[in-house]
Amino acid sequence: MTDLAPILKALRLAVKLDPKELQRHYFTSPSVPYSLRTDLDYATVARFEEQNLGVPGIDIAVKPIRYYNYGALASHVIGYVAAPDDKEKVSPDGIALDMVGKWGIERYMDGQLQGKPGGRILKVNYRGYIVNEESYIPPQLGDCVYLSLDTRIQYIVETALRSVGRGAAVVVDPNTGDILAMCSVPNFDPNDFIPKISQENWQKLTTDPTNPLVNRAISSYPPGSTFKLLIALAALKSGAITPKTVINSPAAIDIGGHLFHDWTKTGRGNITLYDGIRYSCNTFFYQVGIRTGIQNIEQMANAAGFGQLTGIPLPGESPGIVPGPEWMKQKYPMERWSTAHTANVSIGQGFLQVTPLQMALFVAAIANGGTLFYPRIVQGVSNNKGEIKIAVPSRVHSQLDVSPQDLEAVKSAMLGVVEEGTGANAKIEGIKVAGKTGSAQATKKLNGKLYKDTRAWFVGFAPYESPRYAFCILVEGGVSGGATAAPIAKKILEGIFDIEKGHNPTLTYLKPAIGNFNGLTEFTKEQTGSSQPKPPPENQSGQNDDDD
Repeated sequence: MTDLAPILKALRLAVKLDPKELQRHYFTSPSVPYSLRTDLDYATVARFEEQNLGVPGIDIAVKPIRYYNYGALASHVIGYVAAPDDKEKVSPDGIALDMVGKWGIERYMDGQLQGKPGGRILKVNYRGYIVNEESYIPPQLGDCVYLSLDTRIQYIVETALRSVGRGAAVVVDPNTGDILAMCSVPNFDPNDFIPKISQENWQKLTTDPTNPLVNRAISSYPPGSTFKLLIALAALKSGAITPKTVINSPAAIDIGGHLFHDWTKTGRGNITLYDGIRYSCNTFFYQVGIRTGIQNIEQMANAAGFGQLTGIPLPGESPGIVPGPEWMKQKYPMERWSTAHTANVSIGQGFLQVTPLQMALFVAAIANGGTLFYPRIVQGVSNNKGEIKIAVPSRVHSQLDVSPQDLEAVKSAMLGVVEEGTGANAKIEGIKVAGKTGSAQATKKLNGKLYKDTRAWFVGFAPYESPRYAFCILVEGGVSGGATAAPIAKKILEGIFDIEKGHNPTLTYLKPAIGNFNGLTEFTKEQTGSSQPKPPPENQSGQNDDDD
């Protein structure tokens, strides 16, 4: 047998040969070529061609592999392909597979994206060695899947968000439900999985405490004051208030014998809905929520898509939680729902959980006049000639069923948030942006210590007069919605409107965004005035503790 070591050294092919694996291959598949390396780059191939020493049986075979041109861009949406495990090596129709979709759209649409492998019919001698190639069957390309993502907008969103350490952003077309961008940080490079991720890299991904494999855009969090938009719509629809109802909103109010505070030290005095939203006044919304009643709030939340899966074809989506008396009875049989719980829900705290995707779709419904769309991320499938095989239409989930006048009152207040309220950091010269800030209390246990880990939110739409973009920004470990998330929204919108003017961003390969816990601060337990039982993990119920 030829000694391979000097040959491989001359070709500079570093290979660790496993004698047992070679022996197994020799006795089980002697006529099938043994793969020494499966990751040759162009330089290595060139060296081989130049220095081929004429040793029979050593050759280079080419096979197509997936390559993601922009690295980590949209990695939580696209997912990745990799070598199949034992259960995936053969397709349902009996075809042997080299690569399969493992996650994300790659997995969901694997049946369409998979082509048919080619093959060679080889003539072998009595010892099983190849004598000649009789025929060659070229591989067939799979279908093309078209996504709603705008690569330019996705790039702008990812570059704007990648420095925050932990967060998510979603941009939606409010008139169709198309997902124009969906980003979660930290993220990963799907090219690392091809053909197979190293044990070292896999260990890093799965043990990283910032969870780069988690898609935060479809994970659930307490929404903070962004949920006041839904409380406002529920209150207006139920008749609990009108846009002109005046409510005295002090620094704190008594609910069930406990003080529930505003985030300001002075309160806002006598205000209407416009100022309640514009200044994100907690004591205003405690009272509005209690007047509205939890049943009406639950009804509006259901119509708005909260507490349920959106159906987006991505792994790990959370339905969120819309708590109420029945939920409490099932989850905490020994507890009873109280006005304190309703007050907490009214400012987006307590047991309430929503996803950034749900929030973006809800704000899109406000922007378009009340129609809630299902999210559309796959627009269609064509063959490799460009002929459409499947067209995926937009789908309506529900109507918010709120009068145009009441919707306009909420939209007008959202404009006020950016023009002269808590969201002023999202203001853009020459473009009217409507928005809502939110800052939700949460805690994080790290290295045995408990820290405050504020969820900073900013949601909205633009342009105000004819909305083309609805969005949601979430930052874990932020200062507040107005201070942390609103500036990110501004940067994203400025980039989007630059695209509309013909100024496209220069797309480059993105390395994975690295997670961090820079936004954590030492946690100080504060009186919340809540009578609810133990909160969910890493979620401290109570009033917003920061300027929205």
